[in-house]
Amino acid sequence: MSSMMSLSDRSTLKHIGIGITLFVGGGLVSYAVIQFWSSNNRVQDPDLSHSIVELKREIINLKGNLSEAVVELRKELDGIRGSINPKKRTTSTRSRSGTTLSTASGRTAGTFQTACSDYDDDFPSDDEFLSPPDHIADDVIEKQPLPGSDEELNIICVKVDLLNEGTDEDREEAMRILQDNELNHKDSWQLLWRLCRSHVGAYDMRDAYDERCLHAMSALEYAKQAISLNDNSAEVHKWYAISLGATTDFVGTKEKIEYGYELKEHIERALEIQPDEPTLHFMLGRWCWGVYMLTWIERKLAATLFATPPTATVDDALKSFLKAEELDSGFYKSNQYYIAKCYYEKSDYSNAKKWLQCAAQLPCKNKDDRDTHRDLQQLLAKL
Repeated sequence: MSSMMSLSDRSTLKHIGIGITLFVGGGLVSYAVIQFWSSNNRVQDPDLSHSIVELKREIINLKGNLSEAVVELRKELDGIRGSINPKKRTTSTRSRSGTTLSTASGRTAGTFQTACSDYDDDFPSDDEFLSPPDHIADDVIEKQPLPGSDEELNIICVKVDLLNEGTDEDREEAMRILQDNELNHKDSWQLLWRLCRSHVGAYDMRDAYDERCLHAMSALEYAKQAISLNDNSAEVHKWYAISLGATTDFVGTKEKIEYGYELKEHIERALEIQPDEPTLHFMLGRWCWGVYMLTWIERKLAATLFATPPTATVDDALKSFLKAEELDSGFYKSNQYYIAKCYYEKSDYSNAKKWLQCAAQLPCKNKDDRDTHRDLQQLLAKL
């Protein structure tokens, strides 16, 4: 696996709240390890919100049943294709009462019917119906992978990984592909963690509170299924941690803090498996930074719920950010920005300015980079 972090991963890390969210004095105080964007259109009635989420879950189940029917139909069509030896036609195989114009390859270019043409002539003959389009090669049809096979799974994974690097529409298409093939590969951890990733992406792109909640919870459910099948995948643990962060705005206070503990465990487990992945070191650095920024009152509140509240220092955060930079220098604008923030917090203004200037030189490839660039310029103005 490449150590480079994808553009979609960077966008996800910007908007997902990974960390501890505490209620203090009736107000919501969010100390996110990875910043969470709240929707302005939240449903205030929890019962109504729950009903909407349940209804959308039923819709997803119905779609799954429809997908199963489509899979069966595809199997029948594959059987029909297998019994046929497709051959390209070199000449037009039928004539009509009207005039038929054929291309050099024998494909019908157009038909001019007379008033005496029979209605049945508008329909293709049996050989035209059974023959594949000319632009589809015989070997392509014959070599299509069997539904549910490992070969098909590999093709699906490659395709959705490429789509995940594209536009929002591409990522939506990736989710549709995964959902269409979920029944054939329901026991595949490779497909399940990618479904988790797709739902996190959908959560990130949605504005409505109930839709974000649905996709966040769905992402976590797929992550749980994936990790039950393979506990030794860095990608599975990484997306489990990210999906945990995505759910922090939809659970109670106690669960938020529990998720903070569990989240760090999965980041560390992923690092055990893949210690040279810079994204994971960045995630750990953000977790440490969020815990370091907790106030004394918030720490006391956490201590009333758990015997050992989380602890981390600015040096812990800095160590993780520097490690990520060592593994892949300049891989993420935000990583250099947080290195500068750590030095600023330590009153090492010379190093803070140096890293801010380095981060400012990195290109802005997406909204995440543009937001980071704006923030670092504001901090740079203080030095």
